Amino acid sequence: MDMEICLNVSPHTHPAVAKVDRSGSTHFGNTHGRRTALVAAGTLVLTLGFSTHVGMAADPEASDDSTAELAGNWEERRVASEADRLKNWPNLLGPAAGVSPAKGLLMNWNGETGEGIKWKTRIPLPGYSSPIYWDGKLYLTGANASTRVVYCIHSQSGEIIWERQVKGIPGSPGDLRVGEDTGYAASTMATDGVRVFASFANGDLAAFDLEGSPIWSKNLGKPDNLYGHASSLVTHGDNLLIQYDQENLGYVAALDVETGEERWRTERDFGSSWSMPMVATIGAREEVILAAEPTVVSYDLKSGKELWRIDCLKYGEVTSVPVYADGLVYVSADSANLSAIDVKTRKIVWESGFSKPGVSTPLLHEGLLYCAADDGAFACYDAKTGEEFWAEFEDYGFYASPILADGRVHLLDRGGTMHILKPGRELEILGHSVLGEESSCTPAVVGDSFYIRGLKHLFRIGP
Repeated sequence: MDMEICLNVSPHTHPAVAKVDRSGSTHFGNTHGRRTALVAAGTLVLTLGFSTHVGMAADPEASDDSTAELAGNWEERRVASEADRLKNWPNLLGPAAGVSPAKGLLMNWNGETGEGIKWKTRIPLPGYSSPIYWDGKLYLTGANASTRVVYCIHSQSGEIIWERQVKGIPGSPGDLRVGEDTGYAASTMATDGVRVFASFANGDLAAFDLEGSPIWSKNLGKPDNLYGHASSLVTHGDNLLIQYDQENLGYVAALDVETGEERWRTERDFGSSWSMPMVATIGAREEVILAAEPTVVSYDLKSGKELWRIDCLKYGEVTSVPVYADGLVYVSADSANLSAIDVKTRKIVWESGFSKPGVSTPLLHEGLLYCAADDGAFACYDAKTGEEFWAEFEDYGFYASPILADGRVHLLDRGGTMHILKPGRELEILGHSVLGEESSCTPAVVGDSFYIRGLKHLFRIGP
């Protein structure tokens, strides 16, 4: 039996129709201003056959004949253009694998004194998810053992515009233990410019429109994971790509962004990982490349069919995301080497066991590979040969990924210090700035500002 639910999430939005199907997925559609029929104490309950409509804060001017075509009336959606994506920060590493067109960024700022801090906003629930940015709004998650929330923050004022709980999803596990380094909200959200997508440590996945109206939700399967599910989300075209590597189940899937339905799903058996999918155009084909212990695997974006694999991450806890350019894929893990893989020959062309990322993802720019390690090392390699040009060491390790913006490389360590470097084959440190909080999150860098999540606050740093 299918069940339909109509929810009006705010007095400023139209009701949304939810359909809970037999698989446990919940789908929401906009009713285009159609009004629900019966109101009692702000809550409407209307039962027609096997369908149930439930609305909150319904319009008191509702008419009795307004529900006739409620369930079948879905708003036509589109995906934002690539040009729009490049002006925003739609996922963990932005639209261009850590390279931002931002200009006019401050080099000297201080979260303790307030210098250069446009605003800082306390996020009510903890999380290690990094912020994403779209059209003047920031999105991130927070959670504890019992509550999972998506937050939307205004980029100019720092005000929390809306927050939505993710709950009541069929199949969602009630008991889950996670590691302190990840918590319950470590997966960074993604957006296609029309919807935002959020996932949590318990495998709950939910889609909202940019105003916070629910679209669909589902549980990805009860995770069996030492740290809890923490793989971040990424969209490509109208696909939402899921990496779900667990001890008890594993798969990669492409979901329809509008409905959450699987376009394809390919089983995996590598145990836990915390990386995220990377899409690369190789020749005439788009490939989805995933890293996990001990194997890097490429899948066809259209079908999910496995294309190639190579073992090079043995004994590693894999969190770093693969990077691709000029025929080479770069992968790394805490206890495995940093490796460059030739996608044509399927062979490792160089590798290094020193100054290699564990959690952080390398930054590739103009033939140089910048890496930041868990132990506080950061280094620069020749991307083609693996020659190490320089290495430096700091007291704190790096979980955030390096970002190139405004002609500089920015490395945020776990203590909250931003290390600012001049790109190049010789190490030149241009300066340091401090957040005043610990941070494990990768900054979103848009316009003239950094948006950085610290342990307790979200900061905007700019002129």
